[in-house]
Amino acid sequence: MAKVEIHHLGDTVIQLQAHGVVHARPQVVVHLRVTEFDDLSASPAVMSLRFYLGQLSLLRAVPGIVSLVASNLDAKIRQLCERRLLLLAFQPAVELASGSSLELVIDIGTFLAPGCSAQDSELIDEWMFFRPLQEEELIFVQEYYYAEEESGFGGVPASKSFIQSLRRSPYGRGEGVQEEECVICLEDFDAGAEVSMTPCSHSFHSRCITQWLEKSHLCPICRYHMPTSSSYPQGQPMM
Repeated sequence: MAKVEIHHLGDTVIQLQAHGVVHARPQVVVHLRVTEFDDLSASPAVMSLRFYLGQLSLLRAVPGIVSLVASNLDAKIRQLCERRLLLLAFQPAVELASGSSLELVIDIGTFLAPGCSAQDSELIDEWMFFRPLQEEELIFVQEYYYAEEESGFGGVPASKSFIQSLRRSPYGRGEGVQEEECVICLEDFDAGAEVSMTPCSHSFHSRCITQWLEKSHLCPICRYHMPTSSSYPQGQPMM
């Protein structure tokens, strides 16, 4: 049975869910859906994170995973969510049998029009509770593997030389930039904002993609493989 909590923070509604799921290998799957409501027309975007546990138990894995996921949230939302999500995730983690998996869903709905009323909040609650995640809403999927030697989760970072080689240019002046927002921070590109394009032709805020590549060599959008310190000079797409 799913554990569900709903919290209100100004014009933002936050819904947290935790429940056991069946997977071929023990893992924790986290879906972070951020939805902007403009006169109650919804514009959602979903980030999915998949943590493969190896021999690590759910109880030992949950605190580190929740902390890592919370680091992707706005400071005020993180302050509210991190402890609540940890407590919410612990109960099914205790109840699930060894080798089971856990799914966490963080739904963040923000009403853009000024003056979100109680009725508006209720409609956002209903939208998030009854509308399942849609495949087309996914922005990117990131995978993490538990590394015993590091006692934590992590991806393989891109090489420092590759990160430094990324060309930086003001938004609107570079060639071939198709995106209108950075999918890492979920903010629109302002005129003149410094952006960088990866070899797979996706653009991000330079500071965002630098921080991302220092943790993972996969493109946040298409999972293209960037060069690592042990790879060949050219990245290659994941099949």
